[in-house]
Amino acid sequence: MLRNRGKSKVSSESGVSLVELVVVIAIIAVMAGIALVGRGNTNAQLQRQTASRQLKEVFERARFDSVKRRADGTEPFAQVEVHSDRFILTTYTKEANGTATAKVQETHVPAGVIIEHYSSGSLPMPITFNRRGETAGGVPQFRICNVTCTNPTNSTSDILAITPTGTVNLLPGGSSFPSFPTPGLNGAPSDSELINDMVVMP
Repeated sequence: MLRNRGKSKVSSESGVSLVELVVVIAIIAVMAGIALVGRGNTNAQLQRQTASRQLKEVFERARFDSVKRRADGTEPFAQVEVHSDRFILTTYTKEANGTATAKVQETHVPAGVIIEHYSSGSLPMPITFNRRGETAGGVPQFRICNVTCTNPTNSTSDILAITPTGTVNLLPGGSSFPSFPTPGLNGAPSDSELINDMVVMP
């Protein structure tokens, strides 16, 4: 019995055409672009939120410094000077001879992040804290935004507001600015009563 030793040829024309290859590359490019845009937006939000938290911490450090040193004008007030692109913290160290030495720390916000004052105030704006932890007049309010503070939303801005008693509040950018009435005193002591002037509110 003779076997056919000849090899049978199998014709196969499988492969990818040029058009199919171009379509696949285009789909990959579009998906990569969407992913990069989403990542860019996330990074911008994180940078803004980090700057907002840093500014809040700087205000709190200034407040604590003035309360700790009992700043009253003769003892210098701690200060935060707010610019649109940075903020400068000035605190003080009490030397052995009784003099106060200033310590200055400047923090720049990332590119694409901007600080604006909410009301009619203009920047730069110095904010000082006294021995009771209160700011010197008014209620400082700021927006920290990505690129611009026009049409702010929760995903593009944050609100930073300081109450009359000096506490610092960080809120989502889409919120309304809170109103902080000046706290009143009930049963305030008269001038003739002895008051311990060394007692302060932290």
